[in-house]
Amino acid sequence: MTVSNIQQFDEITGRVLGTLYENFPVPKSLRIKQFVEDGFIYDERVQVDVPSESGMFFMACIDWLAEAGYLRFRSKAHNDGFVEAVLTAKGLEVLKAIPESLQTGPSLGDQLVDATKSGAKSLLGSIAGQALSIGVHMASAKLGLSG
Repeated sequence: MTVSNIQQFDEITGRVLGTLYENFPVPKSLRIKQFVEDGFIYDERVQVDVPSESGMFFMACIDWLAEAGYLRFRSKAHNDGFVEAVLTAKGLEVLKAIPESLQTGPSLGDQLVDATKSGAKSLLGSIAGQALSIGVHMASAKLGLSG
């Protein structure tokens, strides 16, 4: 079964945000090899491992999350990952949210941490999707847009 880009993005987002939430406020490096099993290929021309298509996809996901305001990082190591990444205020606010469907219960961030530890990829993607949706609603409300 082929996994769509959106599903891959949601899984990576879930793992990354869960990791940053669990370590907050301490910055954490986000390396390709920590998050992507097949993140590197050997390049015969330069005789060194370089990011594979999956590794480059991981890098693009983190770039997008940073541009969207969920996390920030000190620097980008193009062949390795990101240095000193941490949740932004927006990222933390979204992950501390408790879904409306639950009267009480763990925050989205706590759910991401638990799903990461249990290896539940589909659950990671679902929770990450909820978190991003909450972020969009929060931004819309701040701009006075109905959503």
